[in-house]
Amino acid sequence: MRIYVLLFLLLTVQYFNSQFRNSLYDQNQINISLKGGADFPSYDNQTKYIDYKPNLNLGVSADYYFNWLGLGIDADYLQNTPKNSYPTENLYLGSTKLSVPTLTENKIERYYLGIGPNFRWIINDNMALAFKLRGGISNIKGGETSLVSNSGASIYNLNYHNGYDEKSVFSGKGELEYNWFFSENIGLNVGAYYLQHFNSKDMVISGKSAGYIPFTTTESQNNISPAASEVRTTALDHEIHSFGVFAGITFRFSGSASGPNYGLSVLARDRETGLVLPGTFVELYKNGQRKYSARTNAQGVAFFKKIKPEDYVIKGSLYNIDLISVNANKNEFVKNITLKKEISTDAETFFVQGQVNICNSKNVLRDVTVVIKNNETEIVHEIKTNNEGKFYFKADKNTSYNIYGKKGNYFSQTEMITSKNLDRSNTLFINLEVCMEETTCGKPINLKNIHYDLDKYDIREDAKAELNKLVQFMKDNPQVKVELASHTDSRASDDYNQTLSQNRASAAVEYLTAKGISKARLKPVGYGETRLLNKCSNDVNCTEAQHQLNRRTEMKVICP
Repeated sequence: MRIYVLLFLLLTVQYFNSQFRNSLYDQNQINISLKGGADFPSYDNQTKYIDYKPNLNLGVSADYYFNWLGLGIDADYLQNTPKNSYPTENLYLGSTKLSVPTLTENKIERYYLGIGPNFRWIINDNMALAFKLRGGISNIKGGETSLVSNSGASIYNLNYHNGYDEKSVFSGKGELEYNWFFSENIGLNVGAYYLQHFNSKDMVISGKSAGYIPFTTTESQNNISPAASEVRTTALDHEIHSFGVFAGITFRFSGSASGPNYGLSVLARDRETGLVLPGTFVELYKNGQRKYSARTNAQGVAFFKKIKPEDYVIKGSLYNIDLISVNANKNEFVKNITLKKEISTDAETFFVQGQVNICNSKNVLRDVTVVIKNNETEIVHEIKTNNEGKFYFKADKNTSYNIYGKKGNYFSQTEMITSKNLDRSNTLFINLEVCMEETTCGKPINLKNIHYDLDKYDIREDAKAELNKLVQFMKDNPQVKVELASHTDSRASDDYNQTLSQNRASAAVEYLTAKGISKARLKPVGYGETRLLNKCSNDVNCTEAQHQLNRRTEMKVICP
């Protein structure tokens, strides 16, 4: 079974590595790794009441890679301690209680040296996953343990094992190691290993290897039976298994002899405005397969060092928006000179940088489905916000877009952006913020720009856009029922305002039903002047703007 697992891992590494290649890895390379972690052992020495505790592992490895295939050597120090499970309280010999036992436990030290092949999956310029196979020898020493008690002059070795003194035990090791480099030469490693020592032997001292005195347990005491002592007199051939995890630091160096060095630098910028584009993901493709990748720095430049001179297609993307590709031909490369290329954005498009926030706060909303409608073509597409609540898309020239968000029971404002009056020669990025509010049941949300003519309640053209947001919200949330409430200011009589607000709420409901929303999901309520938002009650002198604040339409989800 273990052989099948190892073969599966090996084939997996080779398959993925054939799909992804990277500039810093496409050369001979030396890695030196320092590691430390925890070791979890299993000693199959069949000694009753003695087990072994997890403890320390320390290691150093040196690996030489011929690109994805390599050869390495490991040196490890592993330490464990015996763990006694024989009872230590209420020990009796007949009716005589024994003294509290003295436990002696010596640590086991294992020194391992192994050599073998490496198989590396190159993920990108900074990350790689390596599977390592090692065969070697181990030195295993220590582990003596005994539990001794007495009764008068009689001494009883209740449980003991003589430990190990093995000089050269054949051992095999399999290891999975992940490396992340935060600079060209220094990185971090983390991983796990399985180590097995074959045909280990415990020590025989004075004709004994291990033994114990049986005992029986009653409700209040443990009764030992020295006459029935079990003693092993020969060394037992057995295996020692060890599983461990580790982390550490890795140093990498070029293993190639000095010779021709071919390099490529790619500048990403907007040709119209001259803006450089940091953070652009640049890839080199050969025959349709990605060979190298990098990101542009703060100056908009991506560097590819020590690459093979070939015919490449240079592709770039910023915020998942593709740039215009260019070619680098094999005959353009000159040894020890960096070839320079430039990729640019499309002159006919703008980059929209969007942000979704909770209304009236700086709290971002992630995993929002952002709906983008091209008002010229009527084409609609959707994208998701990232963990920072951001989203990106490209906008065509002379085009307007309506944008809103969908997420659970959130109500989204609909925003419009347009590129019709923007000069592409000095503008690349358009910034946009979409505001969403959580529709907790019973919480009113103000529908903006719902205005009515004096003494009228029919829906005006400028109010339809806001009501259309509510239509979309209810279609996105088909189980939700909504109260649609209208309010007036304090001018005119209370009865008149009550009737007017009810008519306005009912008119809004009629508009929604005409858009396909079931009337059973809508409840029109007119509150007249009973819920003013400020001090502008009867006979209080207020400005028109203050009165306008009270003339509003609200929606709230009806609680079940």
